[in-house]
Amino acid sequence: MRLNSKIAVVVAALVGSGGAVFVASPALAAVPKPTITMNAVCDAATATYTVTMAITNATETPLALTETSVLPPAPVSTISGFAVGDILPPASQGSLVATMTMHSYRNNQVPDLSFRLEGSTTPYGGGLLLPLCGEPVQPTVQFTSHCDEFEITVAMPEGGYPAPMYVDYDHLPTLVVEPGGPAKTWRFPWTKVNAPLAVWIQNVGPVATGQWVEPSSCESTPPPPPPPASLGVFNLFAQANFRYLVPAASGVNNQGPVDSVRAIETAPKVDATNLEFLDAGNGDVAVRQPGNKTLLTVAGDTVPLRWTSSQSILDSQRFRLLTNTDGTVSLRANLNGKYVTAEKAGAQPLFANRTAIGPWEKFTRNAKGTGPAPINALINNKFVTAEKAGAQPLIANRGVVGQWEFFTVESLGNGNVALKSLVNGKYVTAEKAGAKSLIANRAVVGPWETFKVITNADGTESLQAQINGKYVTAEKAGKQALIANRTAIGPWEKFNIFG
Repeated sequence: MRLNSKIAVVVAALVGSGGAVFVASPALAAVPKPTITMNAVCDAATATYTVTMAITNATETPLALTETSVLPPAPVSTISGFAVGDILPPASQGSLVATMTMHSYRNNQVPDLSFRLEGSTTPYGGGLLLPLCGEPVQPTVQFTSHCDEFEITVAMPEGGYPAPMYVDYDHLPTLVVEPGGPAKTWRFPWTKVNAPLAVWIQNVGPVATGQWVEPSSCESTPPPPPPPASLGVFNLFAQANFRYLVPAASGVNNQGPVDSVRAIETAPKVDATNLEFLDAGNGDVAVRQPGNKTLLTVAGDTVPLRWTSSQSILDSQRFRLLTNTDGTVSLRANLNGKYVTAEKAGAQPLFANRTAIGPWEKFTRNAKGTGPAPINALINNKFVTAEKAGAQPLIANRGVVGQWEFFTVESLGNGNVALKSLVNGKYVTAEKAGAKSLIANRAVVGPWETFKVITNADGTESLQAQINGKYVTAEKAGKQALIANRTAIGPWEKFNIFG
């Protein structure tokens, strides 16, 4: 039974990040240290602390807060009067007062507020070491041992508060339990667990520990489940930056963890772009690297997608493949219900953290090696572009690849192909039966839009227009538009067509 009283906590000293703890050089610490006072009041009936921090300026110059940090964060606490841009008034006009409401879960729980002021790099702030407030409703934790898996289930009973829960083990995601809401579960192979595992309220502390114990029914090991059925090998082409998804090979240039996945490749013929889709059951799919059999895995909203090995497909490796009205596809993670995004328009690794589908969450899924690719002219090492988004003839003069420089090679049978521009969805034509330059402006394929790919001895390709039997050339060594008017193949007529 909870008490209906409020208990004031008298503050004799601050703990944690008090302003006096940090030291900066005189050149950087140009702003005099403000005075910081903290106190806390316990509402035992709700097991909640109200924590206030009064910040008093040491000068008569108003100063803006340039950085703030609150621990524990939401949903364990809420904060007001303490945000970037808030103004610390002159000393004569009183203090800036921040107010935090924090749910109490355990003895010695520490609320910590820290900040920086404009004109200074010195961090200031403080924390309080608080006793347990009232009789808080605690999350329930259940540990269940299976023959091949360890299962941990957490829930928050009615009358409690939302709490972010995590297990400090192998990138398991943080799960938020709601009062009276459904239980949340982690499941993972038991073979990796050889010590007790603690379940924590994030930024608060541990609430339970447990260890896998072999059930008596597991004396004879059952046969492993059949492998999931393959749905085929595909390439995923991000609409955010017109690049193919590949496993990140290195963490250089701030590209993220080495086991993440990024949209950075221009050519679908590169083996690393191959992704095998598996039937994960119940309408879901899993995505696997064909080479090393690792599965694309969600580790949380704030952590990039990872590649991990497992004996079976886990919830964190299940996705729903959705087809959008424009023909693109999106992936929704089973674990958190969020959509996979090419973060920062592809400048960062992929995350599963979006609640709606936009351009960054759209991909085209092409059969292995059939997606759009740039065409590179041998004579000047430049990429062919559908100039002015296809309104002007093709010319080989681009040093980098964007949407205008991608073309899909469509097989027409009998060794013939058509080239379709990505930027406008139109087919490339040998205009005026080859008398004029190539341009991407046709909606359907006819003789003028039909070409034969010739593979040269040096590995390059050439294009022969069906309409006149002439070879496509990068006229004037690429300084003029492409045109099908050559009777023989030389350096100007050689390209790398398939990426």
